[in-house]
Amino acid sequence: MKPIKITEELEEKILSDFIQKFQKEWTQFKENMNETKFNFSVQMSQKAKEKITVRYSQSAYLKMQALVENFDTEVGWYGFVKRLDENTYYVYDVKVCKQYVTSGKVDTEDEDTLKFFDSLTDEEIEDMHFQAHSHVNMSTTPSGTDLQNQSDVVRNMGNKGFYLFQIWNKRGDINSFLYNLDENLFYDRNDIVTEIEGLDEFILSVDDLVIEQKTYPYQYSPYPVPVNQKEKTTKKNEEKSPYLNDYWDGCNYNERWDW
Repeated sequence: MKPIKITEELEEKILSDFIQKFQKEWTQFKENMNETKFNFSVQMSQKAKEKITVRYSQSAYLKMQALVENFDTEVGWYGFVKRLDENTYYVYDVKVCKQYVTSGKVDTEDEDTLKFFDSLTDEEIEDMHFQAHSHVNMSTTPSGTDLQNQSDVVRNMGNKGFYLFQIWNKRGDINSFLYNLDENLFYDRNDIVTEIEGLDEFILSVDDLVIEQKTYPYQYSPYPVPVNQKEKTTKKNEEKSPYLNDYWDGCNYNERWDW
């Protein structure tokens, strides 16, 4: 999490911190003239106090997954999002605009984009705070073009609202970027979790019904374990293969191996 823009309030805070740091360092400098410089840095990013949750409706998730799986080129889409509370964003549907794609980029024509926006309902236009695209089999790390697109969209929004960007690939990786302009905060994949509506409740409902059992691999050797070697058996091996130890303990080596 970090600020999107350097606001006047943030600038004043940084300057205040700098002055306090300078006064402290200057006092120490006068007492020790061997020092020739002091350093000042500002930590702009920090861990979010609470994770941001991006929740998909089941139909929206299936549509996005189908787009990624069924095209061997990049493909882009827009999404419609409602902010349920301070930290929860609900993607309830997605739609695709006419586009021209290759394995490495998505292009649109202004005329096609205008037709697409004209086809949307008033509610969809109001809720269109999301766009995403696939990187096919490549990493979901944003390209320079991706970052420039994010910057352009956010700049045109002014100082209000929010916008979510995502990059998907066929391996199931999702890289999320959320700009909350109301609070001047940017969240990346380290601050964001995704979930599918209804599935978390389902998993919780069956959690007590799926019980993991411990298994021990069967180990067989055609040769008897020498007595002195048995005594050196580690506790770790005894815990892993209790059946093996019991088996050899019950053997009479002279009877079993009659040469």
